[in-house]
Amino acid sequence: MKRTDAIPIVSVIVPNYNHARFLPERFASIRNQTFQDFELIVLDDASTDASLSIIRSELADFPYQLIENQFNSGSPCSQWLKGIQLARGTYIWIAESDDSCSPNFLRNMVNTIQKGTSLCYCRSRPIDALGENIDSIIYWPDQIDSKQWKTSFTMPSQNFCERFLVNANVIPNASAVVFLREISLNCLPIASMLGSYLFMGDWVFWMHYLTLANKSVSYSNIDDSWFRHHAFTTRTSSVSRERQVRHVQEYCKTVTYFSKQALLKNQFKWHVRAFSKDWDWIHIDYMHRLKPSFFQILAADGLNGLLANLLFIRLLLSKELRTHSFPKLHRRKKRYIERWKTLQAKLAQALKQQFLEQS
Repeated sequence: MKRTDAIPIVSVIVPNYNHARFLPERFASIRNQTFQDFELIVLDDASTDASLSIIRSELADFPYQLIENQFNSGSPCSQWLKGIQLARGTYIWIAESDDSCSPNFLRNMVNTIQKGTSLCYCRSRPIDALGENIDSIIYWPDQIDSKQWKTSFTMPSQNFCERFLVNANVIPNASAVVFLREISLNCLPIASMLGSYLFMGDWVFWMHYLTLANKSVSYSNIDDSWFRHHAFTTRTSSVSRERQVRHVQEYCKTVTYFSKQALLKNQFKWHVRAFSKDWDWIHIDYMHRLKPSFFQILAADGLNGLLANLLFIRLLLSKELRTHSFPKLHRRKKRYIERWKTLQAKLAQALKQQFLEQS
């Protein structure tokens, strides 16, 4: 890394909250990058573990800027925006404190974004708390489209938003992304909104950023980024029903926000969404998280906005959604169908036997 006051090409922002055990690996992965023209900004969100002492010891011989929050913000994206405001680089890399990456990650991303794209990201490899690969976890975008993310691509940002991002967060790992600081500053007007999010802030951030960027998105199928799954990540929301409810409510809030974006208004026409299955995964997640009763499902209790309005219609149209919503009824229906088929077979056999006897 350059040791002068020259403006760096990249600003590496490391937001941290209670990830002391992962910080040595995270900092090593940053320091060992083959691309070294960057500044390092570390933001600690009032950690209660040994994070601060580890930050200082790991970076004792390395230039960095440390920002300490006196109180926890409760919002990962609030830390993103604070880091972006402090950054001096042309490009931003949000290197989440519990993730890791290959030494060539930053070089590959910078080479791509310098070709004129507004955001680039790569495939992420899932790892566990010990850094071992987790083969059982499917890369989330592959569940949206089984082919699109198997190969590298560059796509106009408007097409990317309308085809994919409006339906799900297909940029699932911030640590795998490099984007333009200048455009990201335009996300500051929605800072208060992002500050209210615990789970969906990144989805909203990417959508807001890309609808303003109006350039292109580039994706690399090389898994230079390593996405850590462990018990203390924000994504692990199963620890309490309160967090599960908040997760679902943030889904609804996000959909409402997207429906107001001028670029995407045509995507939100009632008949388009009513007959589309793109959001069935959210409704299914709602069933699994909140486990609503039969009448709560019919009333869309726990949902609001467009998702609530669409639930009843989707229940009528989607066999998959009905299966997840009413598993007991589905099993009962399956048993009735099996019994009916058995009776049909017996009746056919009896008629056949009777025909043979008569002939």
